[in-house]
Amino acid sequence: MSRPEVTREKTIWMIVTPQIAILLISILWIYFFPKDNVYKYFNFSLWILFEGLLTGFGLALAGYGFYFFAKKTKKFYEAVELFEQVLSPAFKNLKFIDLFLLSFISGFNEEVFFRGLLFPRIGIILSSLAFGLLHFPGKKYWIYAVWATCSAALFAYLFFLSNSLWLPIVAHFTNNFIGMVLLTRMANKKNI
Repeated sequence: MSRPEVTREKTIWMIVTPQIAILLISILWIYFFPKDNVYKYFNFSLWILFEGLLTGFGLALAGYGFYFFAKKTKKFYEAVELFEQVLSPAFKNLKFIDLFLLSFISGFNEEVFFRGLLFPRIGIILSSLAFGLLHFPGKKYWIYAVWATCSAALFAYLFFLSNSLWLPIVAHFTNNFIGMVLLTRMANKKNI
C-alpha cells in the first residue's frame, strides 16, 4: 500500500506551524522576561559565518554517512525507513526557495529559543533533550531524536564558545538545507 502524496503546501505548513509556535513563545518570553532578550547574542563576523558553514556541512555529511551505514549494515534500519519512506516523499514537491527559507526559519527560530533562551536557563543537557523531543517522530524512529539531541548539544557548545547565536544558526541552517536538498533528490531519484 503506497502512501498518499504529500503536497508542497502541506509539507510547508507541517514545518512552519511549529516554527510559528516557537517564535511566539520566544517573543512572549522576551516580553515577560526582558533580561533574557537574545539581542545581545547577535554579534556577527565572517569567521562566525565560515565556522557555521563548515560545522553545518560536517554535521550534514555525518548524517549522510550514518544513513549509508544504517543502509549497508541493516543496523538502525528504521532511520533508513524514516528518510526514504517518510521524509523524502514529503520533500519531493518542494522548490529550492522552499528548502532555503524553511531551513533558515527553522534554524533561526530553534536557535533563538533552544540556545538563546533555554540553554542559559536550564543548561546544555536539558535544552538539548528538549530539542530532541521536538524532533521525536515516534518510538519507532527514536534514533532520529537521539541524533537531534546530539546535534543540539553541538549547537549549544558553538553558542557557548562564540557567545553568538549566529554561529549555531548558520550551522543549523546549513545542516538543514543540505539535508532537505538530499531528501528532495532522494525522492526524485526514486520517483516516490
